[in-house]
Amino acid sequence: MSSGGNGLTARSLLGLALLLAVTWGGTQALSWWQGERSAQAVREGSRTGRLTLYTTSTCPYCARAASWLDSNDVTWRECNIERDAACLRTYEQQGAPGVPLVEVNGLWNLGFNPAWVAAAFEKTQGPGVQPDKPKVPSAPLP
Repeated sequence: MSSGGNGLTARSLLGLALLLAVTWGGTQALSWWQGERSAQAVREGSRTGRLTLYTTSTCPYCARAASWLDSNDVTWRECNIERDAACLRTYEQQGAPGVPLVEVNGLWNLGFNPAWVAAAFEKTQGPGVQPDKPKVPSAPLP
């Protein structure tokens, strides 16, 4: 059998394997970098903002979220809806179908996503945000 150009050679297979390895490594590095960036933003936002995680005692997703928050030195508050009646009332007012329910400075999200938490802190604490003052349209300049 001749190798006449349409058969796969060891060299082309090696090149393909190398391309796949570089691509996979690049996606892993990007994922790690994005995770670190989110962790830093959440950590910084939690220093001046409020993050509350509504949980239950048996929720594995809640335990994973709590572990992530603790391992990344985030300041947060747990509100277990099975143990605290006030937490349960607040949770029910949101109409959420499950937990974890995350509240960041008045913004709500079902499920824990560090990128969402970082974005919520940015939205509520970013440059020019003054949550305690109502936004009043500025008057036109004379």
